[in-house]
Amino acid sequence: MNRSVDSLKGWTSLVLCHCAGLIDLVAMPVWIGIVLIGMYGLEPQSAGALVSCFLGGAVVSSAIVSPRVNQIRGALVAPLGYGIAAVAFIAMATTRDYNAMLALHLVGGLGVGVGLSMAHATMGASSNPHRLMAIAFLALTMVSLGFLGGVSKLVVIYGGPALFLALGCIMLAAALFALIGFPAGRRGASRLDTPVHHGKLPGVVWLAMIGTSLALLNHSMMFAFVERVGDAHGFSREQLMNTMLMIGLVNLSPGILAAFFEKKISPRVVIVFGPALHAMLCLMLTQTTGYGVYLVGACLFPVVMTFTHTFIFAYLTRLDPSGRAVAATPVMLMTGSAIGPFLGGAMAQRFGYESLGWIVVAVAVVSVSFFLATVRGESRAIGALPEIA
Repeated sequence: MNRSVDSLKGWTSLVLCHCAGLIDLVAMPVWIGIVLIGMYGLEPQSAGALVSCFLGGAVVSSAIVSPRVNQIRGALVAPLGYGIAAVAFIAMATTRDYNAMLALHLVGGLGVGVGLSMAHATMGASSNPHRLMAIAFLALTMVSLGFLGGVSKLVVIYGGPALFLALGCIMLAAALFALIGFPAGRRGASRLDTPVHHGKLPGVVWLAMIGTSLALLNHSMMFAFVERVGDAHGFSREQLMNTMLMIGLVNLSPGILAAFFEKKISPRVVIVFGPALHAMLCLMLTQTTGYGVYLVGACLFPVVMTFTHTFIFAYLTRLDPSGRAVAATPVMLMTGSAIGPFLGGAMAQRFGYESLGWIVVAVAVVSVSFFLATVRGESRAIGALPEIA
């Protein structure tokens, strides 16, 4: 049985695990806006707290697993993690009790964090992490297109439990594919043929990881409430459903673009300017009452973040060949994303949804500062790294 990292079966399994692990971020507008607030009648802060609990669970489990990825058998642990998440989501469809949902969100997040950490660590060990991540994001976009265009309609017809059943089925599929084809280990990849040192992570790596968490905090804070922002602007339900569909369609592009520009744009440029452009688009969609401008901002800000994160992922594999930094991708993703829904919900509840745009700009300034420090300190902290085109 061929279970090496660079086999077709290995790449397929990793891509599907990536899609399942990040589908929760794609689902936020439906999860928070349509189901928890619109159908279950929760306040924005309470709805955001549930999703933040899920993402917080992913942070905790990923933080525990990521330093130990080279001692854990991903082929066993990844299916278990996604299997636990599947059970938790299916159970969520059976209750509206807030405390029960809180506990199930936490359990589901713990499972996803384990599976996603192992998947990203193994992706970082492939012969071309940038290309594999670009393909993974393209696949995620195709899944999100069906999710935002199809599941949102099923939710409107059959109610909130349809969302949790759909998420449970996605997690179950990831568990099955991980059981069948997850690579046997990280050491099968050609790029790990050279010795890998496992000392403390250099400070420059931590700077990049913090900058990434802040950028993703911005993204989750905005994406979680993009549907609610449109509703506050007075747009119709049909316009908002069309927006969800268009977001899925337009987001077919960043994975393709990231693969095309892999050797044409320096990742140092992308990681500095990407979060700034993302913040500008978020400000644009929160401050306008025109549907056309809102639609453009809503569709493009996820594109910018996906494109930027693909470059960040490949950049981290060069800064830290041990794989621990990319194994902590769920920590970076979910830490910011866990804070985002709760913070965004609290601010929207007190100051209105328009305030989210200005908060995003403020956080983006800090995020860009960390990335600038990363770029400036790279050669001094790491030494003679291979030049990145």
